[in-house]
Amino acid sequence: MSTTICIVTPEFPPRQWGGLARTVGKVAEHASAMGFKVHVAHFTVEPSPVVLLDENRETVERDGMVVHHITVAKETFQGRDRELWDCPHTLTIQMMYQSLELLHRQEGFSLFHSFFLYPVGYVTGLLARRMKVPTIATIVGNDVKKYMFSPEKAALCRSGLENADRVVALSRDLVEMADALSPIEDKACIVFNSVDIPPVEWQPGVAHDRAFRVGCAGIFKYAKGLSYLIKAAGELVAEFPLTVELLGQLRASEQDAYEAMVRRTDMEDRIVFRGPLSHDRIPEWLASLDVFVLPSVSEGCPTILMEALAVGVPSVATRVGAVETLIEDRVSGVLIPWGDSAAVRDALRYVRENPVSAQNMGLAARLKMREFSRERERRQWERVYNELLVPGTTGPQPGPPGA
Repeated sequence: MSTTICIVTPEFPPRQWGGLARTVGKVAEHASAMGFKVHVAHFTVEPSPVVLLDENRETVERDGMVVHHITVAKETFQGRDRELWDCPHTLTIQMMYQSLELLHRQEGFSLFHSFFLYPVGYVTGLLARRMKVPTIATIVGNDVKKYMFSPEKAALCRSGLENADRVVALSRDLVEMADALSPIEDKACIVFNSVDIPPVEWQPGVAHDRAFRVGCAGIFKYAKGLSYLIKAAGELVAEFPLTVELLGQLRASEQDAYEAMVRRTDMEDRIVFRGPLSHDRIPEWLASLDVFVLPSVSEGCPTILMEALAVGVPSVATRVGAVETLIEDRVSGVLIPWGDSAAVRDALRYVRENPVSAQNMGLAARLKMREFSRERERRQWERVYNELLVPGTTGPQPGPPGA
């Protein structure tokens, strides 16, 4: 009888575009390639007054996996006063738990694997503990670097960590942050993301004869540090012509901050905002830039940065998450402190004024990314799964890609 695992996530491709969705998608592919029967429970929230548990699941089969798109209702108190026992998200989280329980009773999962502590990691941990099924909690960034600062959500994040049999992080500092919330060092390990080396390769342009093309990509929210890039670019336009190309989506919560920074720096005519591209077209866009910048104030193991490095475009990134594992400063990219627009500005100036160094860094980065292969990532995930499913197996320890 084949082993059946359930991956629980708030994002999954192709319905979502960002780094979390892509990470979960790759892990699901790895698990399927290991011979496991893989189910994905993909939760979305519907602002509807009525969502029924017997009609909130759309199940499809894709690439050898079974994907359950599960919709849950959003709690609302509009038009009535909140009572003493009313909380904003009780209904939503309760429906997540009940939907996952119904799915488990139907399928009989051997292991649960959740991504993101709040809310799915919390819900998955509760159910797995109750049903006595092993569970993995993967932390990726904003869960422990954002929600642990919310008094409402910190307790749920702690519960998700405590109920997990194994905690997998995308970087060492995520383990440290999680351990500060709840002791998890003895059951934690690090599995870095992987990247494919594309056939397209960056070639140096003649940036001094045209506008310097600065690129940044992602789902833009506070953690991505976009304001620091806009401020830096606004200071550089007095020195040389440049354009900033933004690829991805701007979170509604960041719209006001974005517009304020654009007005403050007078960058309206120098920023090009592109929508998300299909994943196979991203390398081509990266290769068209003069420099790629990731000015984040918080990260896990950023997929988009790995893709930029794999293309060989000169890259500037802040010292957050796994970035210092991905880049050696002034060898395969430029590392800068986070929360420092002057550092972003100086790094961009350095790349433009030192084209030979920029090209050499790009070549070194492309070579470095070969260490982060899909096969390496698959082997590490296989050890994690086997540790919980096969008695006597030892899982991966925190360490570099080759460990």
